[in-house]
Amino acid sequence: MSDLNHLKDDLQFVRDAVNRGRDDRGTAPSYFLWAAIIGIGFALPEFAPRLAWPFWLVAGIGGGLASIWLGIRHGRLRGVQDPAIGRRHGAHWLLSGVAIAVPMAAIGLGKLPMAAAAPMVLAVTGLGYALAGVHLHPPLRWAGVVLLLAAMALLFFNGPHLWTATGIAVAVALVVGGISALRSSAE
Repeated sequence: MSDLNHLKDDLQFVRDAVNRGRDDRGTAPSYFLWAAIIGIGFALPEFAPRLAWPFWLVAGIGGGLASIWLGIRHGRLRGVQDPAIGRRHGAHWLLSGVAIAVPMAAIGLGKLPMAAAAPMVLAVTGLGYALAGVHLHPPLRWAGVVLLLAAMALLFFNGPHLWTATGIAVAVALVVGGISALRSSAE
């Protein structure tokens, strides 16, 4: 009878791991990390423009590497280690990063003025987040929606502190997503 109980426990462990993998809302520290990076990074062009490019170069790469480490750690803590999911996440964010780099490079190389390329940067970033919300972690879709709305706003308005307001709105959406991830992992 002990072997049967042990088998039931093993099957329950597997079932729990599969369920945790299905309802993965992501790792809360990643949400909070990117909330800080985006909140600061979006305000820099308005308040300290000289620091914006170096900040994004360091924070973008460093934040990406930190996110990889946090994601691996998150999977291990949840007992879900699926290399295929890791590759899917990696491909999504790598391709999103490359797509974001295109209009950023156009700005940096002087091919496009900032005012013309800025909506593209926000739209591509927003699409990356929104699709991550659809395919990877549901709470990310709200940050994506905020970024897409901000891209539209930049086409019609050029008000003061629009970038800072966008950064704050995206940061709030990411903090809410992080709280959702915390609650999900506590269950």
